[in-house]
Amino acid sequence: MKGICALYDNEKDLMESHIFPKFVIKHTKKTGSTYLRRVVDPNKREQDGLKLHLLSFEAEQEFSLREKWFAENIFVPYLEGKSKLDYDENLYYFAISFLWRILVTEIKRDGNLKDKWYFEELKKVEIEWKNFLKNGKIPNKYHNVNLLFTDRVKSHTTDLTGVDFYITRALDGTIVDNPNHTFIIMCGKFNRFVFWSVIKSPDYGDDLYDVEIHPRKGNFEIPQILEYQPIISFISNRIREIEKYPLPNQAQQDKIEQEIKKNPQKFWDSDVGKSLYNDKFNLEK
Repeated sequence: MKGICALYDNEKDLMESHIFPKFVIKHTKKTGSTYLRRVVDPNKREQDGLKLHLLSFEAEQEFSLREKWFAENIFVPYLEGKSKLDYDENLYYFAISFLWRILVTEIKRDGNLKDKWYFEELKKVEIEWKNFLKNGKIPNKYHNVNLLFTDRVKSHTTDLTGVDFYITRALDGTIVDNPNHTFIIMCGKFNRFVFWSVIKSPDYGDDLYDVEIHPRKGNFEIPQILEYQPIISFISNRIREIEKYPLPNQAQQDKIEQEIKKNPQKFWDSDVGKSLYNDKFNLEK
């Protein structure tokens, strides 16, 4: 379909763009269910994840280069057990392109967003990030981007359920704020990778030292130390929010059960099976 490319602002044939990278969708399906289900709409099965007519072919190609780099240099090595990861400028570009897509999607799909106290700030973020993605100019104000590597949850001190599943499996993207209007965070996660950008916040000092992505190059040593309380609170609150969502209806639950019955051992040996087992039998209080 013809439309205005969200990145280059020119009229082109728009591709059906994945908001979450295609390799993420492929991995999530390969290590779990054949179909994806969003927590906000558990009765809808999706073959390829959330997609929108958003970008031109040229923009898609630009993003695909960084997605390929991330998959080969960060995603696969970490999931295969590597605990020290070096990176270059491609990681910073990939992270901002991912968070920018989530931000643009929120702006396009959430009709109430314009009434939020932070909407004008987010418009400035979108412009500065887009300028970086198009022209390579490192953001001046909204430059902070972070990455937390997660793993199987061994224990926790909360009353939450589904902790391991969210931490290691969930695909999520949202805008985070607080009632006091003191911080705004743009957050996106997939599998065992949590990205976020601090848009507005009181001084956080060294709280992000282990997780911040530098624009040019750097390295991560895993496990990391995370002391930034707003993102810690968000993750807990997000899991609690998901707990309140309705389960799939009976027809959809029957379909899920039939999928598992096709090969129960394969299911419980898969990453999603191990995650669900861990939540139910090892972590449930």
